[in-house]
Amino acid sequence: MHSDLIGKIEKARQYAYEPERIVIEELHARFHGSNNDHIITLTEDHWTCDCRTFDTWGTCAHIMALQKILYPMLPVALREGNNGTNPDTHPAYSSLIGKIEKARQYTFEPERIVIEELRARFRGSNNDHIIRLADGNWTCDCEFFRMWQTCAHVMALQKLLDPMLSTEAQQAGNPVVVQEEMASVLS
Repeated sequence: MHSDLIGKIEKARQYAYEPERIVIEELHARFHGSNNDHIITLTEDHWTCDCRTFDTWGTCAHIMALQKILYPMLPVALREGNNGTNPDTHPAYSSLIGKIEKARQYTFEPERIVIEELRARFRGSNNDHIIRLADGNWTCDCEFFRMWQTCAHVMALQKLLDPMLSTEAQQAGNPVVVQEEMASVLS
């Protein structure tokens, strides 16, 4: 394996222990709920979900679970409650309390979530980089990614988000796959 790539894999391991380097700016995810699938989005500093609870309360178990799972990678204002308030402090309505309990349960089941699209800002060692995931494919604006179709930034996100990624997104840009593709082109 190319020595530059080995160095990036090691850097990705280090980055995976520092999720606070990442700020998720946009997200589109499918959540496999207890009864139905739901679409959750994060755009323009605002969460939305297509479930009825969100329509009523402006938050729901699906969003609260994502907030807890992705906490260190979210903008500060979106880490708790939809408008920066802690969901545990909402008025004591029994319906909402049940949703909060369900959210706590969901945080232990990240495999219920499939992140379909993502845009994040990654604070690298030298510069900030924009990383995107769409249709199972990753992109990063760093120079290394342009050469190898993977980089430490993407590999770190793949490791951090692994249970919530499709098979394609888990393998896209995988250094072993890239190396095999290069070998087949050269032979």
